[in-house]
Amino acid sequence: MNIDEVLARNRKRHCDYRRSRGTISLRKAIEKRNEEGRKGLIAEYKRRSPSGFSTDEDIHSYLSYVRMHRITGLSILSEPVHFSGSFDDVTVAHRLGFPVLVKDFTPDAEFVESAYNAGGDVVLAILDFLPSDEIRRIVRRSADLGMDVIEEYHNRDAISRFVDGDNVILGFNRRDLVSLKTEETHDPPFYDVAILESGINIDNVMDLDMRYSGYLVGTSILKRDGTLEYLEKAQII
Repeated sequence: MNIDEVLARNRKRHCDYRRSRGTISLRKAIEKRNEEGRKGLIAEYKRRSPSGFSTDEDIHSYLSYVRMHRITGLSILSEPVHFSGSFDDVTVAHRLGFPVLVKDFTPDAEFVESAYNAGGDVVLAILDFLPSDEIRRIVRRSADLGMDVIEEYHNRDAISRFVDGDNVILGFNRRDLVSLKTEETHDPPFYDVAILESGINIDNVMDLDMRYSGYLVGTSILKRDGTLEYLEKAQII
C-alpha cells in the first residue's frame, strides 16, 4: 500500500452535508467508562484490509450485533481502494448514537469537514505520515467542528509530532501500515487517554495490557471469535 498515493487520493474526496445529529465525544465516552472502572471498546467495521482479511457481512448486520454489547464507540473504515469502505457507511453508523471514528487516512483539515458531513465524530491523524503543522491544523479544525482526533502512531519517533489538545486521543497501532507486520509488546505512551489498536483476538485477550484507556478491535469481532464476549464477561469493558 502506497501511503502517499492514498493521501493524495483522499485530498480529492469530498462528502456533502448529511449528518442527522450533533457530535458525540469519543474521548469523553472513554473517560466516563474509565471512571466506572472499565475500559473503552471501539468496535471496528471493515469489508477488507491489505493484511488479507475480508468479509461478506454488511454494515447493517454488524451494527445490529455490536449494539447489543457494551461498546463505547464505532470505527468505520471509509477508505475505498484498500478497505472497500465509503462515507456511506459512516452515515449509516452515526444514526445509532455512538461516537463514530471515520477510520481513514486523513490528509488535511478539508478532509475533516467531509468526515463531519458524513456523520463522523472523530478523525484519524496518523503521526507516521503527517507533518506536525498539518496535524495541528487537523486538531484545530476538528475542535472547531466539535470533533475528536485519534493521533495514531506505530513508529516511536513519530510521537515527536504529537499535538496535544482537549479533543485528542493518543493511539498506538501495533500494526506497521507499510510492512503490515504486528508488534506484540510496547510500553504505553504517557497520556491521559490512550488506546491500543490492532491484533487483539481471543488468543491474546486474556493478556491484554490494562494500562490503556481503551482498545480498538475489528477483525476478531467481525469473525465472532468470542473476544467481545470475553471482555464483557471479565468486566473489562
